[in-house]
This record gives sequence, structure tokens and C-alpha cells, in this order.
Amino acid sequence: MATVTRAFDDGENGRGEYRAPAAEKALDILEFMAAQGEALTQTEIANGLDRSIHEIYRILLLLEKRGFILRTRGDRFRLSLKLFELAHMHPPVNRLVECALPVMRELAANADQSCHLVVREGQNVLVVLQIDSPLPMRYSVALGSHFPIMETSSGAVLLAHQSPADRDAIVERIVAAGEGQGSRAEIEVRLAEALDRGFEMRSSLAVDGCINISMPVRDHTGAVIAALTVPFLPQKAARFDRETVFERTMAAANKVSAALGAGDAATSL
Repeated sequence: MATVTRAFDDGENGRGEYRAPAAEKALDILEFMAAQGEALTQTEIANGLDRSIHEIYRILLLLEKRGFILRTRGDRFRLSLKLFELAHMHPPVNRLVECALPVMRELAANADQSCHLVVREGQNVLVVLQIDSPLPMRYSVALGSHFPIMETSSGAVLLAHQSPADRDAIVERIVAAGEGQGSRAEIEVRLAEALDRGFEMRSSLAVDGCINISMPVRDHTGAVIAALTVPFLPQKAARFDRETVFERTMAAANKVSAALGAGDAATSL
């Protein structure tokens, strides 16, 4: 009798779970490279994944051929922007960016500050739109950047407005990872304040002298799906004080929410 190789294993729930080793390797490589944030050699990738170079060589060539990774000088590999481009092709993100773009352009011009739009991606946040200040000196965040969720005001606002069960689960994972985003008590106090106030305004954890002003953006169901953030940078050339920028940021977030169909569910502070 011929031997049949099973393409799936029984999972914990007893149901068959299909195995796709090549796909798993490709996803492992992409996730590992995204976490490193720098160009890597084949050896570094193999060591980081605890695999042999032979196991990942063909996968790297395929990912390079399909444009997901790029080869740099010194025979190193780095992620391309293809994953980011694919995310922007996803209809909900498309709609969000489409509604936010004119509003954020107006905000930057009328606040003399840069602004960016952020969505949650697991325990991280992703910058999906960035508009620069019209002033020569500005602070901006690179489009497509990922940050740990509690290292940003955008992340605090997004996490604070998740359902209690989702919020608790993410906080549990953050604390268990021990990545320096604060103790459980510190995180819970910060989230409670952001939820109670409906926004976060605090000194940046990354840039001295910068004050983050972050507001929730809601969809047609009233759910918070993004955060609009202005990293307020005081300077002599700026025409508007922090309170004025705060009010205009709140108005802009409400305007984007209304364009998404939030209606009465839009933030009103």
C-alpha cells in the first residue's frame, strides 16, 4: 500500500490544521526582518530563526523576486515597502487615508505643526499617513513606521478605547514581554486617564521638548480605529500656541470621524 503524507496535523481543538512549511518560513523571515529594522545577511537571518542557510535560501530568492525584500550592498537584505503598499490597498485603510488626507493637510497648515495618523497592529502601532508642518523646522514620523503601542500617545489612545477584554489581553502580553513600556499599574493608570479624557496630551517619550496631542478617530459604528496625533514642537516661527493646536487637532479628528460616518459617535470633548 502506498504511503500517504499528511498535509495537516491535528490541532489542540482536534481539527485538522494544514501545514505549509514554505509559507511558514516566508512569514517567519518577513516578521523577523521587520522586528530587526536593519539590513541583514543570510547568515544573520538563518541564525535569528534558528534555521540553516539551506532552509531559507530559496525563500529569500523568492521574496526578493516578488519584491518583498531588497538586496543591498554587502549582500544584505532589507524589507521593501511592498507590505505597506499592500496594506494601503486594503479598503478600510484606503477609506481612512482618503478621508483624513485633506483634513490633515488643513490641520498642518492651520497649526504650523506636523501631524500623523496611526492604526493599531497587534501590540504595535503603524503610521499610515504623515503630513509635514509648513515651517522649515519640523518634527515628523516616517510613513510606515512601527512602534510598540505604549511608547506612543497614539498607541495609548488606541489601546484605551479597545474593549475591556481586548485591552486586558494586550496589556497582559506587554507586561509578560517586559519590553520597558511600563508596569501593569502604570499602563492601567495611563489608559484609564486617556479613556476618561478621550485623548492624551503629554511630553513625548522619544523627543525632549515635544508635546504629543493625540485624538481618537471613529468609524461609522463609533469604534476607535485610528489616532490623529500632532507632535507639538514649540518654536518662535509658529503662529499658534499649544491650546489652539489642541483645539484644532480635536476638531480635525472629529471631522475625519464624521467623514467616516461616525456622526454623533464622533469625539466631543
